[in-house]
Amino acid sequence: MKKYYSIGEFSKLTGVTQRALRFYEEKNLLKPSRISETGRRYYEDKDMVPLQQIISLKYLGFTLEDIEPLLKDEKGNLQDSLKFQKKLMLEKQEHLNQVIKALDHAIEITEEDEMSSPVLHFLIHSILNEREQFDWLRDYLPNQIVDHVMEVYEENGLEFNKRSTMAIQKIKNLIHTCELDDPELQANIHELVTIVFDLLGKDFDYEKLESIPVEDHLPFFTSPFTEQEERYLQKAMEIYFEQRMN
Repeated sequence: MKKYYSIGEFSKLTGVTQRALRFYEEKNLLKPSRISETGRRYYEDKDMVPLQQIISLKYLGFTLEDIEPLLKDEKGNLQDSLKFQKKLMLEKQEHLNQVIKALDHAIEITEEDEMSSPVLHFLIHSILNEREQFDWLRDYLPNQIVDHVMEVYEENGLEFNKRSTMAIQKIKNLIHTCELDDPELQANIHELVTIVFDLLGKDFDYEKLESIPVEDHLPFFTSPFTEQEERYLQKAMEIYFEQRMN
């Protein structure tokens, strides 16, 4: 025989207020198992599963609008619900770990040198989107090359981020005040190129880099330079490679 709980009993049992239960019903997230002719609402033990999901997903930062389709996709028993929530927790944990890593790198780098807002944003955005960037590279480079880059970056990520952001900041500081062939500007361009070489390794065929398209619309890439600065930097880099070839 089914055990029914009044809304008051269900509220005490779950620790969720009656007002919240009525709100979840209004939002089509949790309907009572039975409504009497007089409008009294009754719940069953099985209603605790979606309720527990709602509470956990809200804790993870999901809006009620986000939660509704997740509940429809994850109908099942309590164990299925708990496994699903663990999966979401691990994804949230991974994101938080990346946020902490980005902040740690930014703190350490800014202790040594000042960074402008665009460069700081570039650093944090790049760290938060590392996985998406590496996955994108696999479309253009062999997996073993991308795996090598990931391994090198995993071991020396802070060093590479420090070197690259400092070089980028120096270029931004110089770009409006010096000539394209200025030795200091060219030295910092050389540092950026060297960082790429250090990541890819000596045995890498650098002609493969020409196959990688420059796509400004990809959400996991951003630039620390304005369009005007990018045009100027492009000309300065052309001079750099001409000098290296000569």
